[in-house]
Amino acid sequence: MHRLPVARRPPSLRTFTVWAVVVVMLLGLAVLLAGLPVEDSDFYDFYLAAHDLLRDRNVYAPQPNGLQGFFNPIWGAFPFVPLVAFRPSVAFVAWRLLLAVLLSSTMYVITRQRGEPITPGWLALVGWLVLIPWFVGQNAPLVAAGAFLALAFGQRRQWYMASGATPLMVIKPHTVLLFPPVLLWRGRLQAVAGMLGSLLTVAVVGWLVQPGWIQAWIGSRWSESQQGGGQSWPASGLVNALNFLHLPLWWGIVVVLASLWVLWRHRRADWFTLSALSLSLGATTTPYIRAGDFPLLFPAFLLLPPKLRYPLFAATAMFFLVGPPVPLLWLIPAVTSGVVAGYTLIRSPATAGAA
Repeated sequence: MHRLPVARRPPSLRTFTVWAVVVVMLLGLAVLLAGLPVEDSDFYDFYLAAHDLLRDRNVYAPQPNGLQGFFNPIWGAFPFVPLVAFRPSVAFVAWRLLLAVLLSSTMYVITRQRGEPITPGWLALVGWLVLIPWFVGQNAPLVAAGAFLALAFGQRRQWYMASGATPLMVIKPHTVLLFPPVLLWRGRLQAVAGMLGSLLTVAVVGWLVQPGWIQAWIGSRWSESQQGGGQSWPASGLVNALNFLHLPLWWGIVVVLASLWVLWRHRRADWFTLSALSLSLGATTTPYIRAGDFPLLFPAFLLLPPKLRYPLFAATAMFFLVGPPVPLLWLIPAVTSGVVAGYTLIRSPATAGAA
């Protein structure tokens, strides 16, 4: 005897209304942002680097106007090579779309792995974290995607694949400084092999494309044209925050040591908890961070129950939108990591079983 399929109940009017409000608000915000000029984006630095790469020019040489040359490892320019075929304005639109798809996809994978329901609140959270880097077109989503891929593969104990995402994270390593040590600690030899193998591969490809790039890159670090980026809007970080609060810089060492202690205390926690803590604490202790790097806080938000998750999201979103003084942007990852670490310390014992 065959059972008749059970008809799905249509969503209630309340559920439909909430979904509609969230979608309309996000689309409206995207349209509003799309009409605003982007004054501070590193897209054009990467675009010009890819342009020079194809023409066999030194990507690390200062620009004719005296501005810095390429700031990142040479493989950071590789994803931009296909975009050189388009004029900058068209390439920027395509790059924005790629970033939004990449970031949304990796967030969705993590959410499904966690068994999280896709709710209007989840969409609002993801939408906010995607729209910020999408608007400015920064390369932060590449780093976040690398961290999220490592987290996702780590959930399956595929440590070689997890550490293979290291080249993406190295594009802006200062925003994820506490995550690779956690990855190496949990993955051991497989993680070491994957990390070294992936970095060596992209370094060799870069050498084949532009011999001597390593020396040129290291030499450019000491150039005057490369200085001062960490002080520009909307940059923030631990060092700027300490200066703003008139606190001695050695307090930064205290913050870093406290973060390491939290991670060590939870070194046997499940992989997702350990990763979320390291990404959140890393975003707090970094000397230099932009609002486009805040998607790295996404796993930390998922670590919290909804009763804490969405109020914290709303508070941080409002804090960002009111346009505070630059160093105070540091409070967003700081408060988030503080809430996550505190909640984790209370909720789970330090001896929780490893994943």
